[in-house]
Amino acid sequence: MATTNTVTNEEQSNEDSLHTKLDRIFNSSTTSGPVPVHYSIEIAAKDDFDIGQLERLTPQPVFCALPWVSDDNLRYADDFLRSPTLQLTARLRENQYTVLNNVSCYNITEQQVDQLLRSTGIRNLFVIRGDTVSPGQQFRNSAGLVQYLRKWQEQQPDHRQLTIAVGGYPYGHHQSSSQTEELHYLRAKISQGADFLLTQTLYDAPSFLRYRDRCREAGISIPIIPGIYVPHSYRHLQALLNLTRIELGPTVRDAFEAHANDAPDQFQAFMVEYFVGVVRELLQPNATTSSDPIKLVHFFTFNKFHLLQQVLGKLDEFFK
Repeated sequence: MATTNTVTNEEQSNEDSLHTKLDRIFNSSTTSGPVPVHYSIEIAAKDDFDIGQLERLTPQPVFCALPWVSDDNLRYADDFLRSPTLQLTARLRENQYTVLNNVSCYNITEQQVDQLLRSTGIRNLFVIRGDTVSPGQQFRNSAGLVQYLRKWQEQQPDHRQLTIAVGGYPYGHHQSSSQTEELHYLRAKISQGADFLLTQTLYDAPSFLRYRDRCREAGISIPIIPGIYVPHSYRHLQALLNLTRIELGPTVRDAFEAHANDAPDQFQAFMVEYFVGVVRELLQPNATTSSDPIKLVHFFTFNKFHLLQQVLGKLDEFFK
């Protein structure tokens, strides 16, 4: 038996607020003083998630993104509300957090997209193609799913706003033959109605700044949000690099490898300092006359909130 949709008006208002929040962040003008910076996070629906640790973060995130585990979520396609990811979504919304739900193109159908939106009240989506594409898959890429979502929105009686993010690849996508080809696919996604762009995990500031410059030169004007990941172990760092197929530059690679055999606390302390430096380099131009200041930073936490809090504490002159 399908679970009854129990999305309250208060929760729905919280979902609708993301569009308003982002508009306030990116379109507000700062006449004097440093540009205020906000942050968002990605968390996982795992046993180690502790909402108390989330609530103790200072300041609080603008939104919480939840990954889409394709096989797991589609297993609950007859009742998405039973999936662990959607259960955590409901819990976060009940506690007044705005949620951005990842949705993968992998094997999802139009009917399942309709069911997901109708039964859960989800209105904020991070659309990804996914690491795998099946031969008979209905949505072959993110552009097709973004297009369908906007069409779905137009057909709703209340025309409730969907807020849609798509991904960007500062180090290049492993299946793209060139930067030109990659920008072509990125423009296709954005032209269908994406509101903002979240980058893949960053390991140095110049790669992001060069990527943003290429996007702007290609006519991409939507907000581009840098994604930061603070590794909690060398093993996890290597696993994520293998998953995302990112090739680090020799300077960054050598810096990380020099700490490969550190004790856990030493490794984490190094990584906190390293990524504090990366974020500081990204945000330092905000204090001058940057024509394209970074107003939001996204952190992939893997539920390691203590590392995120250390980073925020060391950058409190930016994050207010």
